[in-house]
Amino acid sequence: SAVILNMSAQPVKEGSDVTLRCINMNTEKAYNSDFYKDGFLQGTYYETDMILSKVSKSDEGLYKCSISGAGESPESWLAVVKPLEGEDSRFIFPQSVVSGFSLLRLFFHLVVISPYCIITGLLISIYCSRKS
Repeated sequence: SAVILNMSAQPVKEGSDVTLRCINMNTEKAYNSDFYKDGFLQGTYYETDMILSKVSKSDEGLYKCSISGAGESPESWLAVVKPLEGEDSRFIFPQSVVSGFSLLRLFFHLVVISPYCIITGLLISIYCSRKS
């Protein structure tokens, strides 16, 4: 099918917002889309995405969408999980932000570890040169 449903492949946390986007791969334009959950029509959205606000376990299920004249997307499972204890679901970052934080964390680790490695190397070379 030329129609795909773009949504999170990872489980989403209760209380977060989820965007479902129906895409015609042949044109990649916005169309009127019908969204289904577990085989039942959830609504028709006109050139917009379907947004599930503050998801709960009841939002978990098989989702698909269809675009008139283009076809139907394969079904995709939306999994909803409870946030860890003490974790606030309002502060869930998109994956791109998380990976940005990971790169920043890696950079800081390198900045901290590099001087340690350089000093250790110098001390070893000083020790070896004194021995001979």
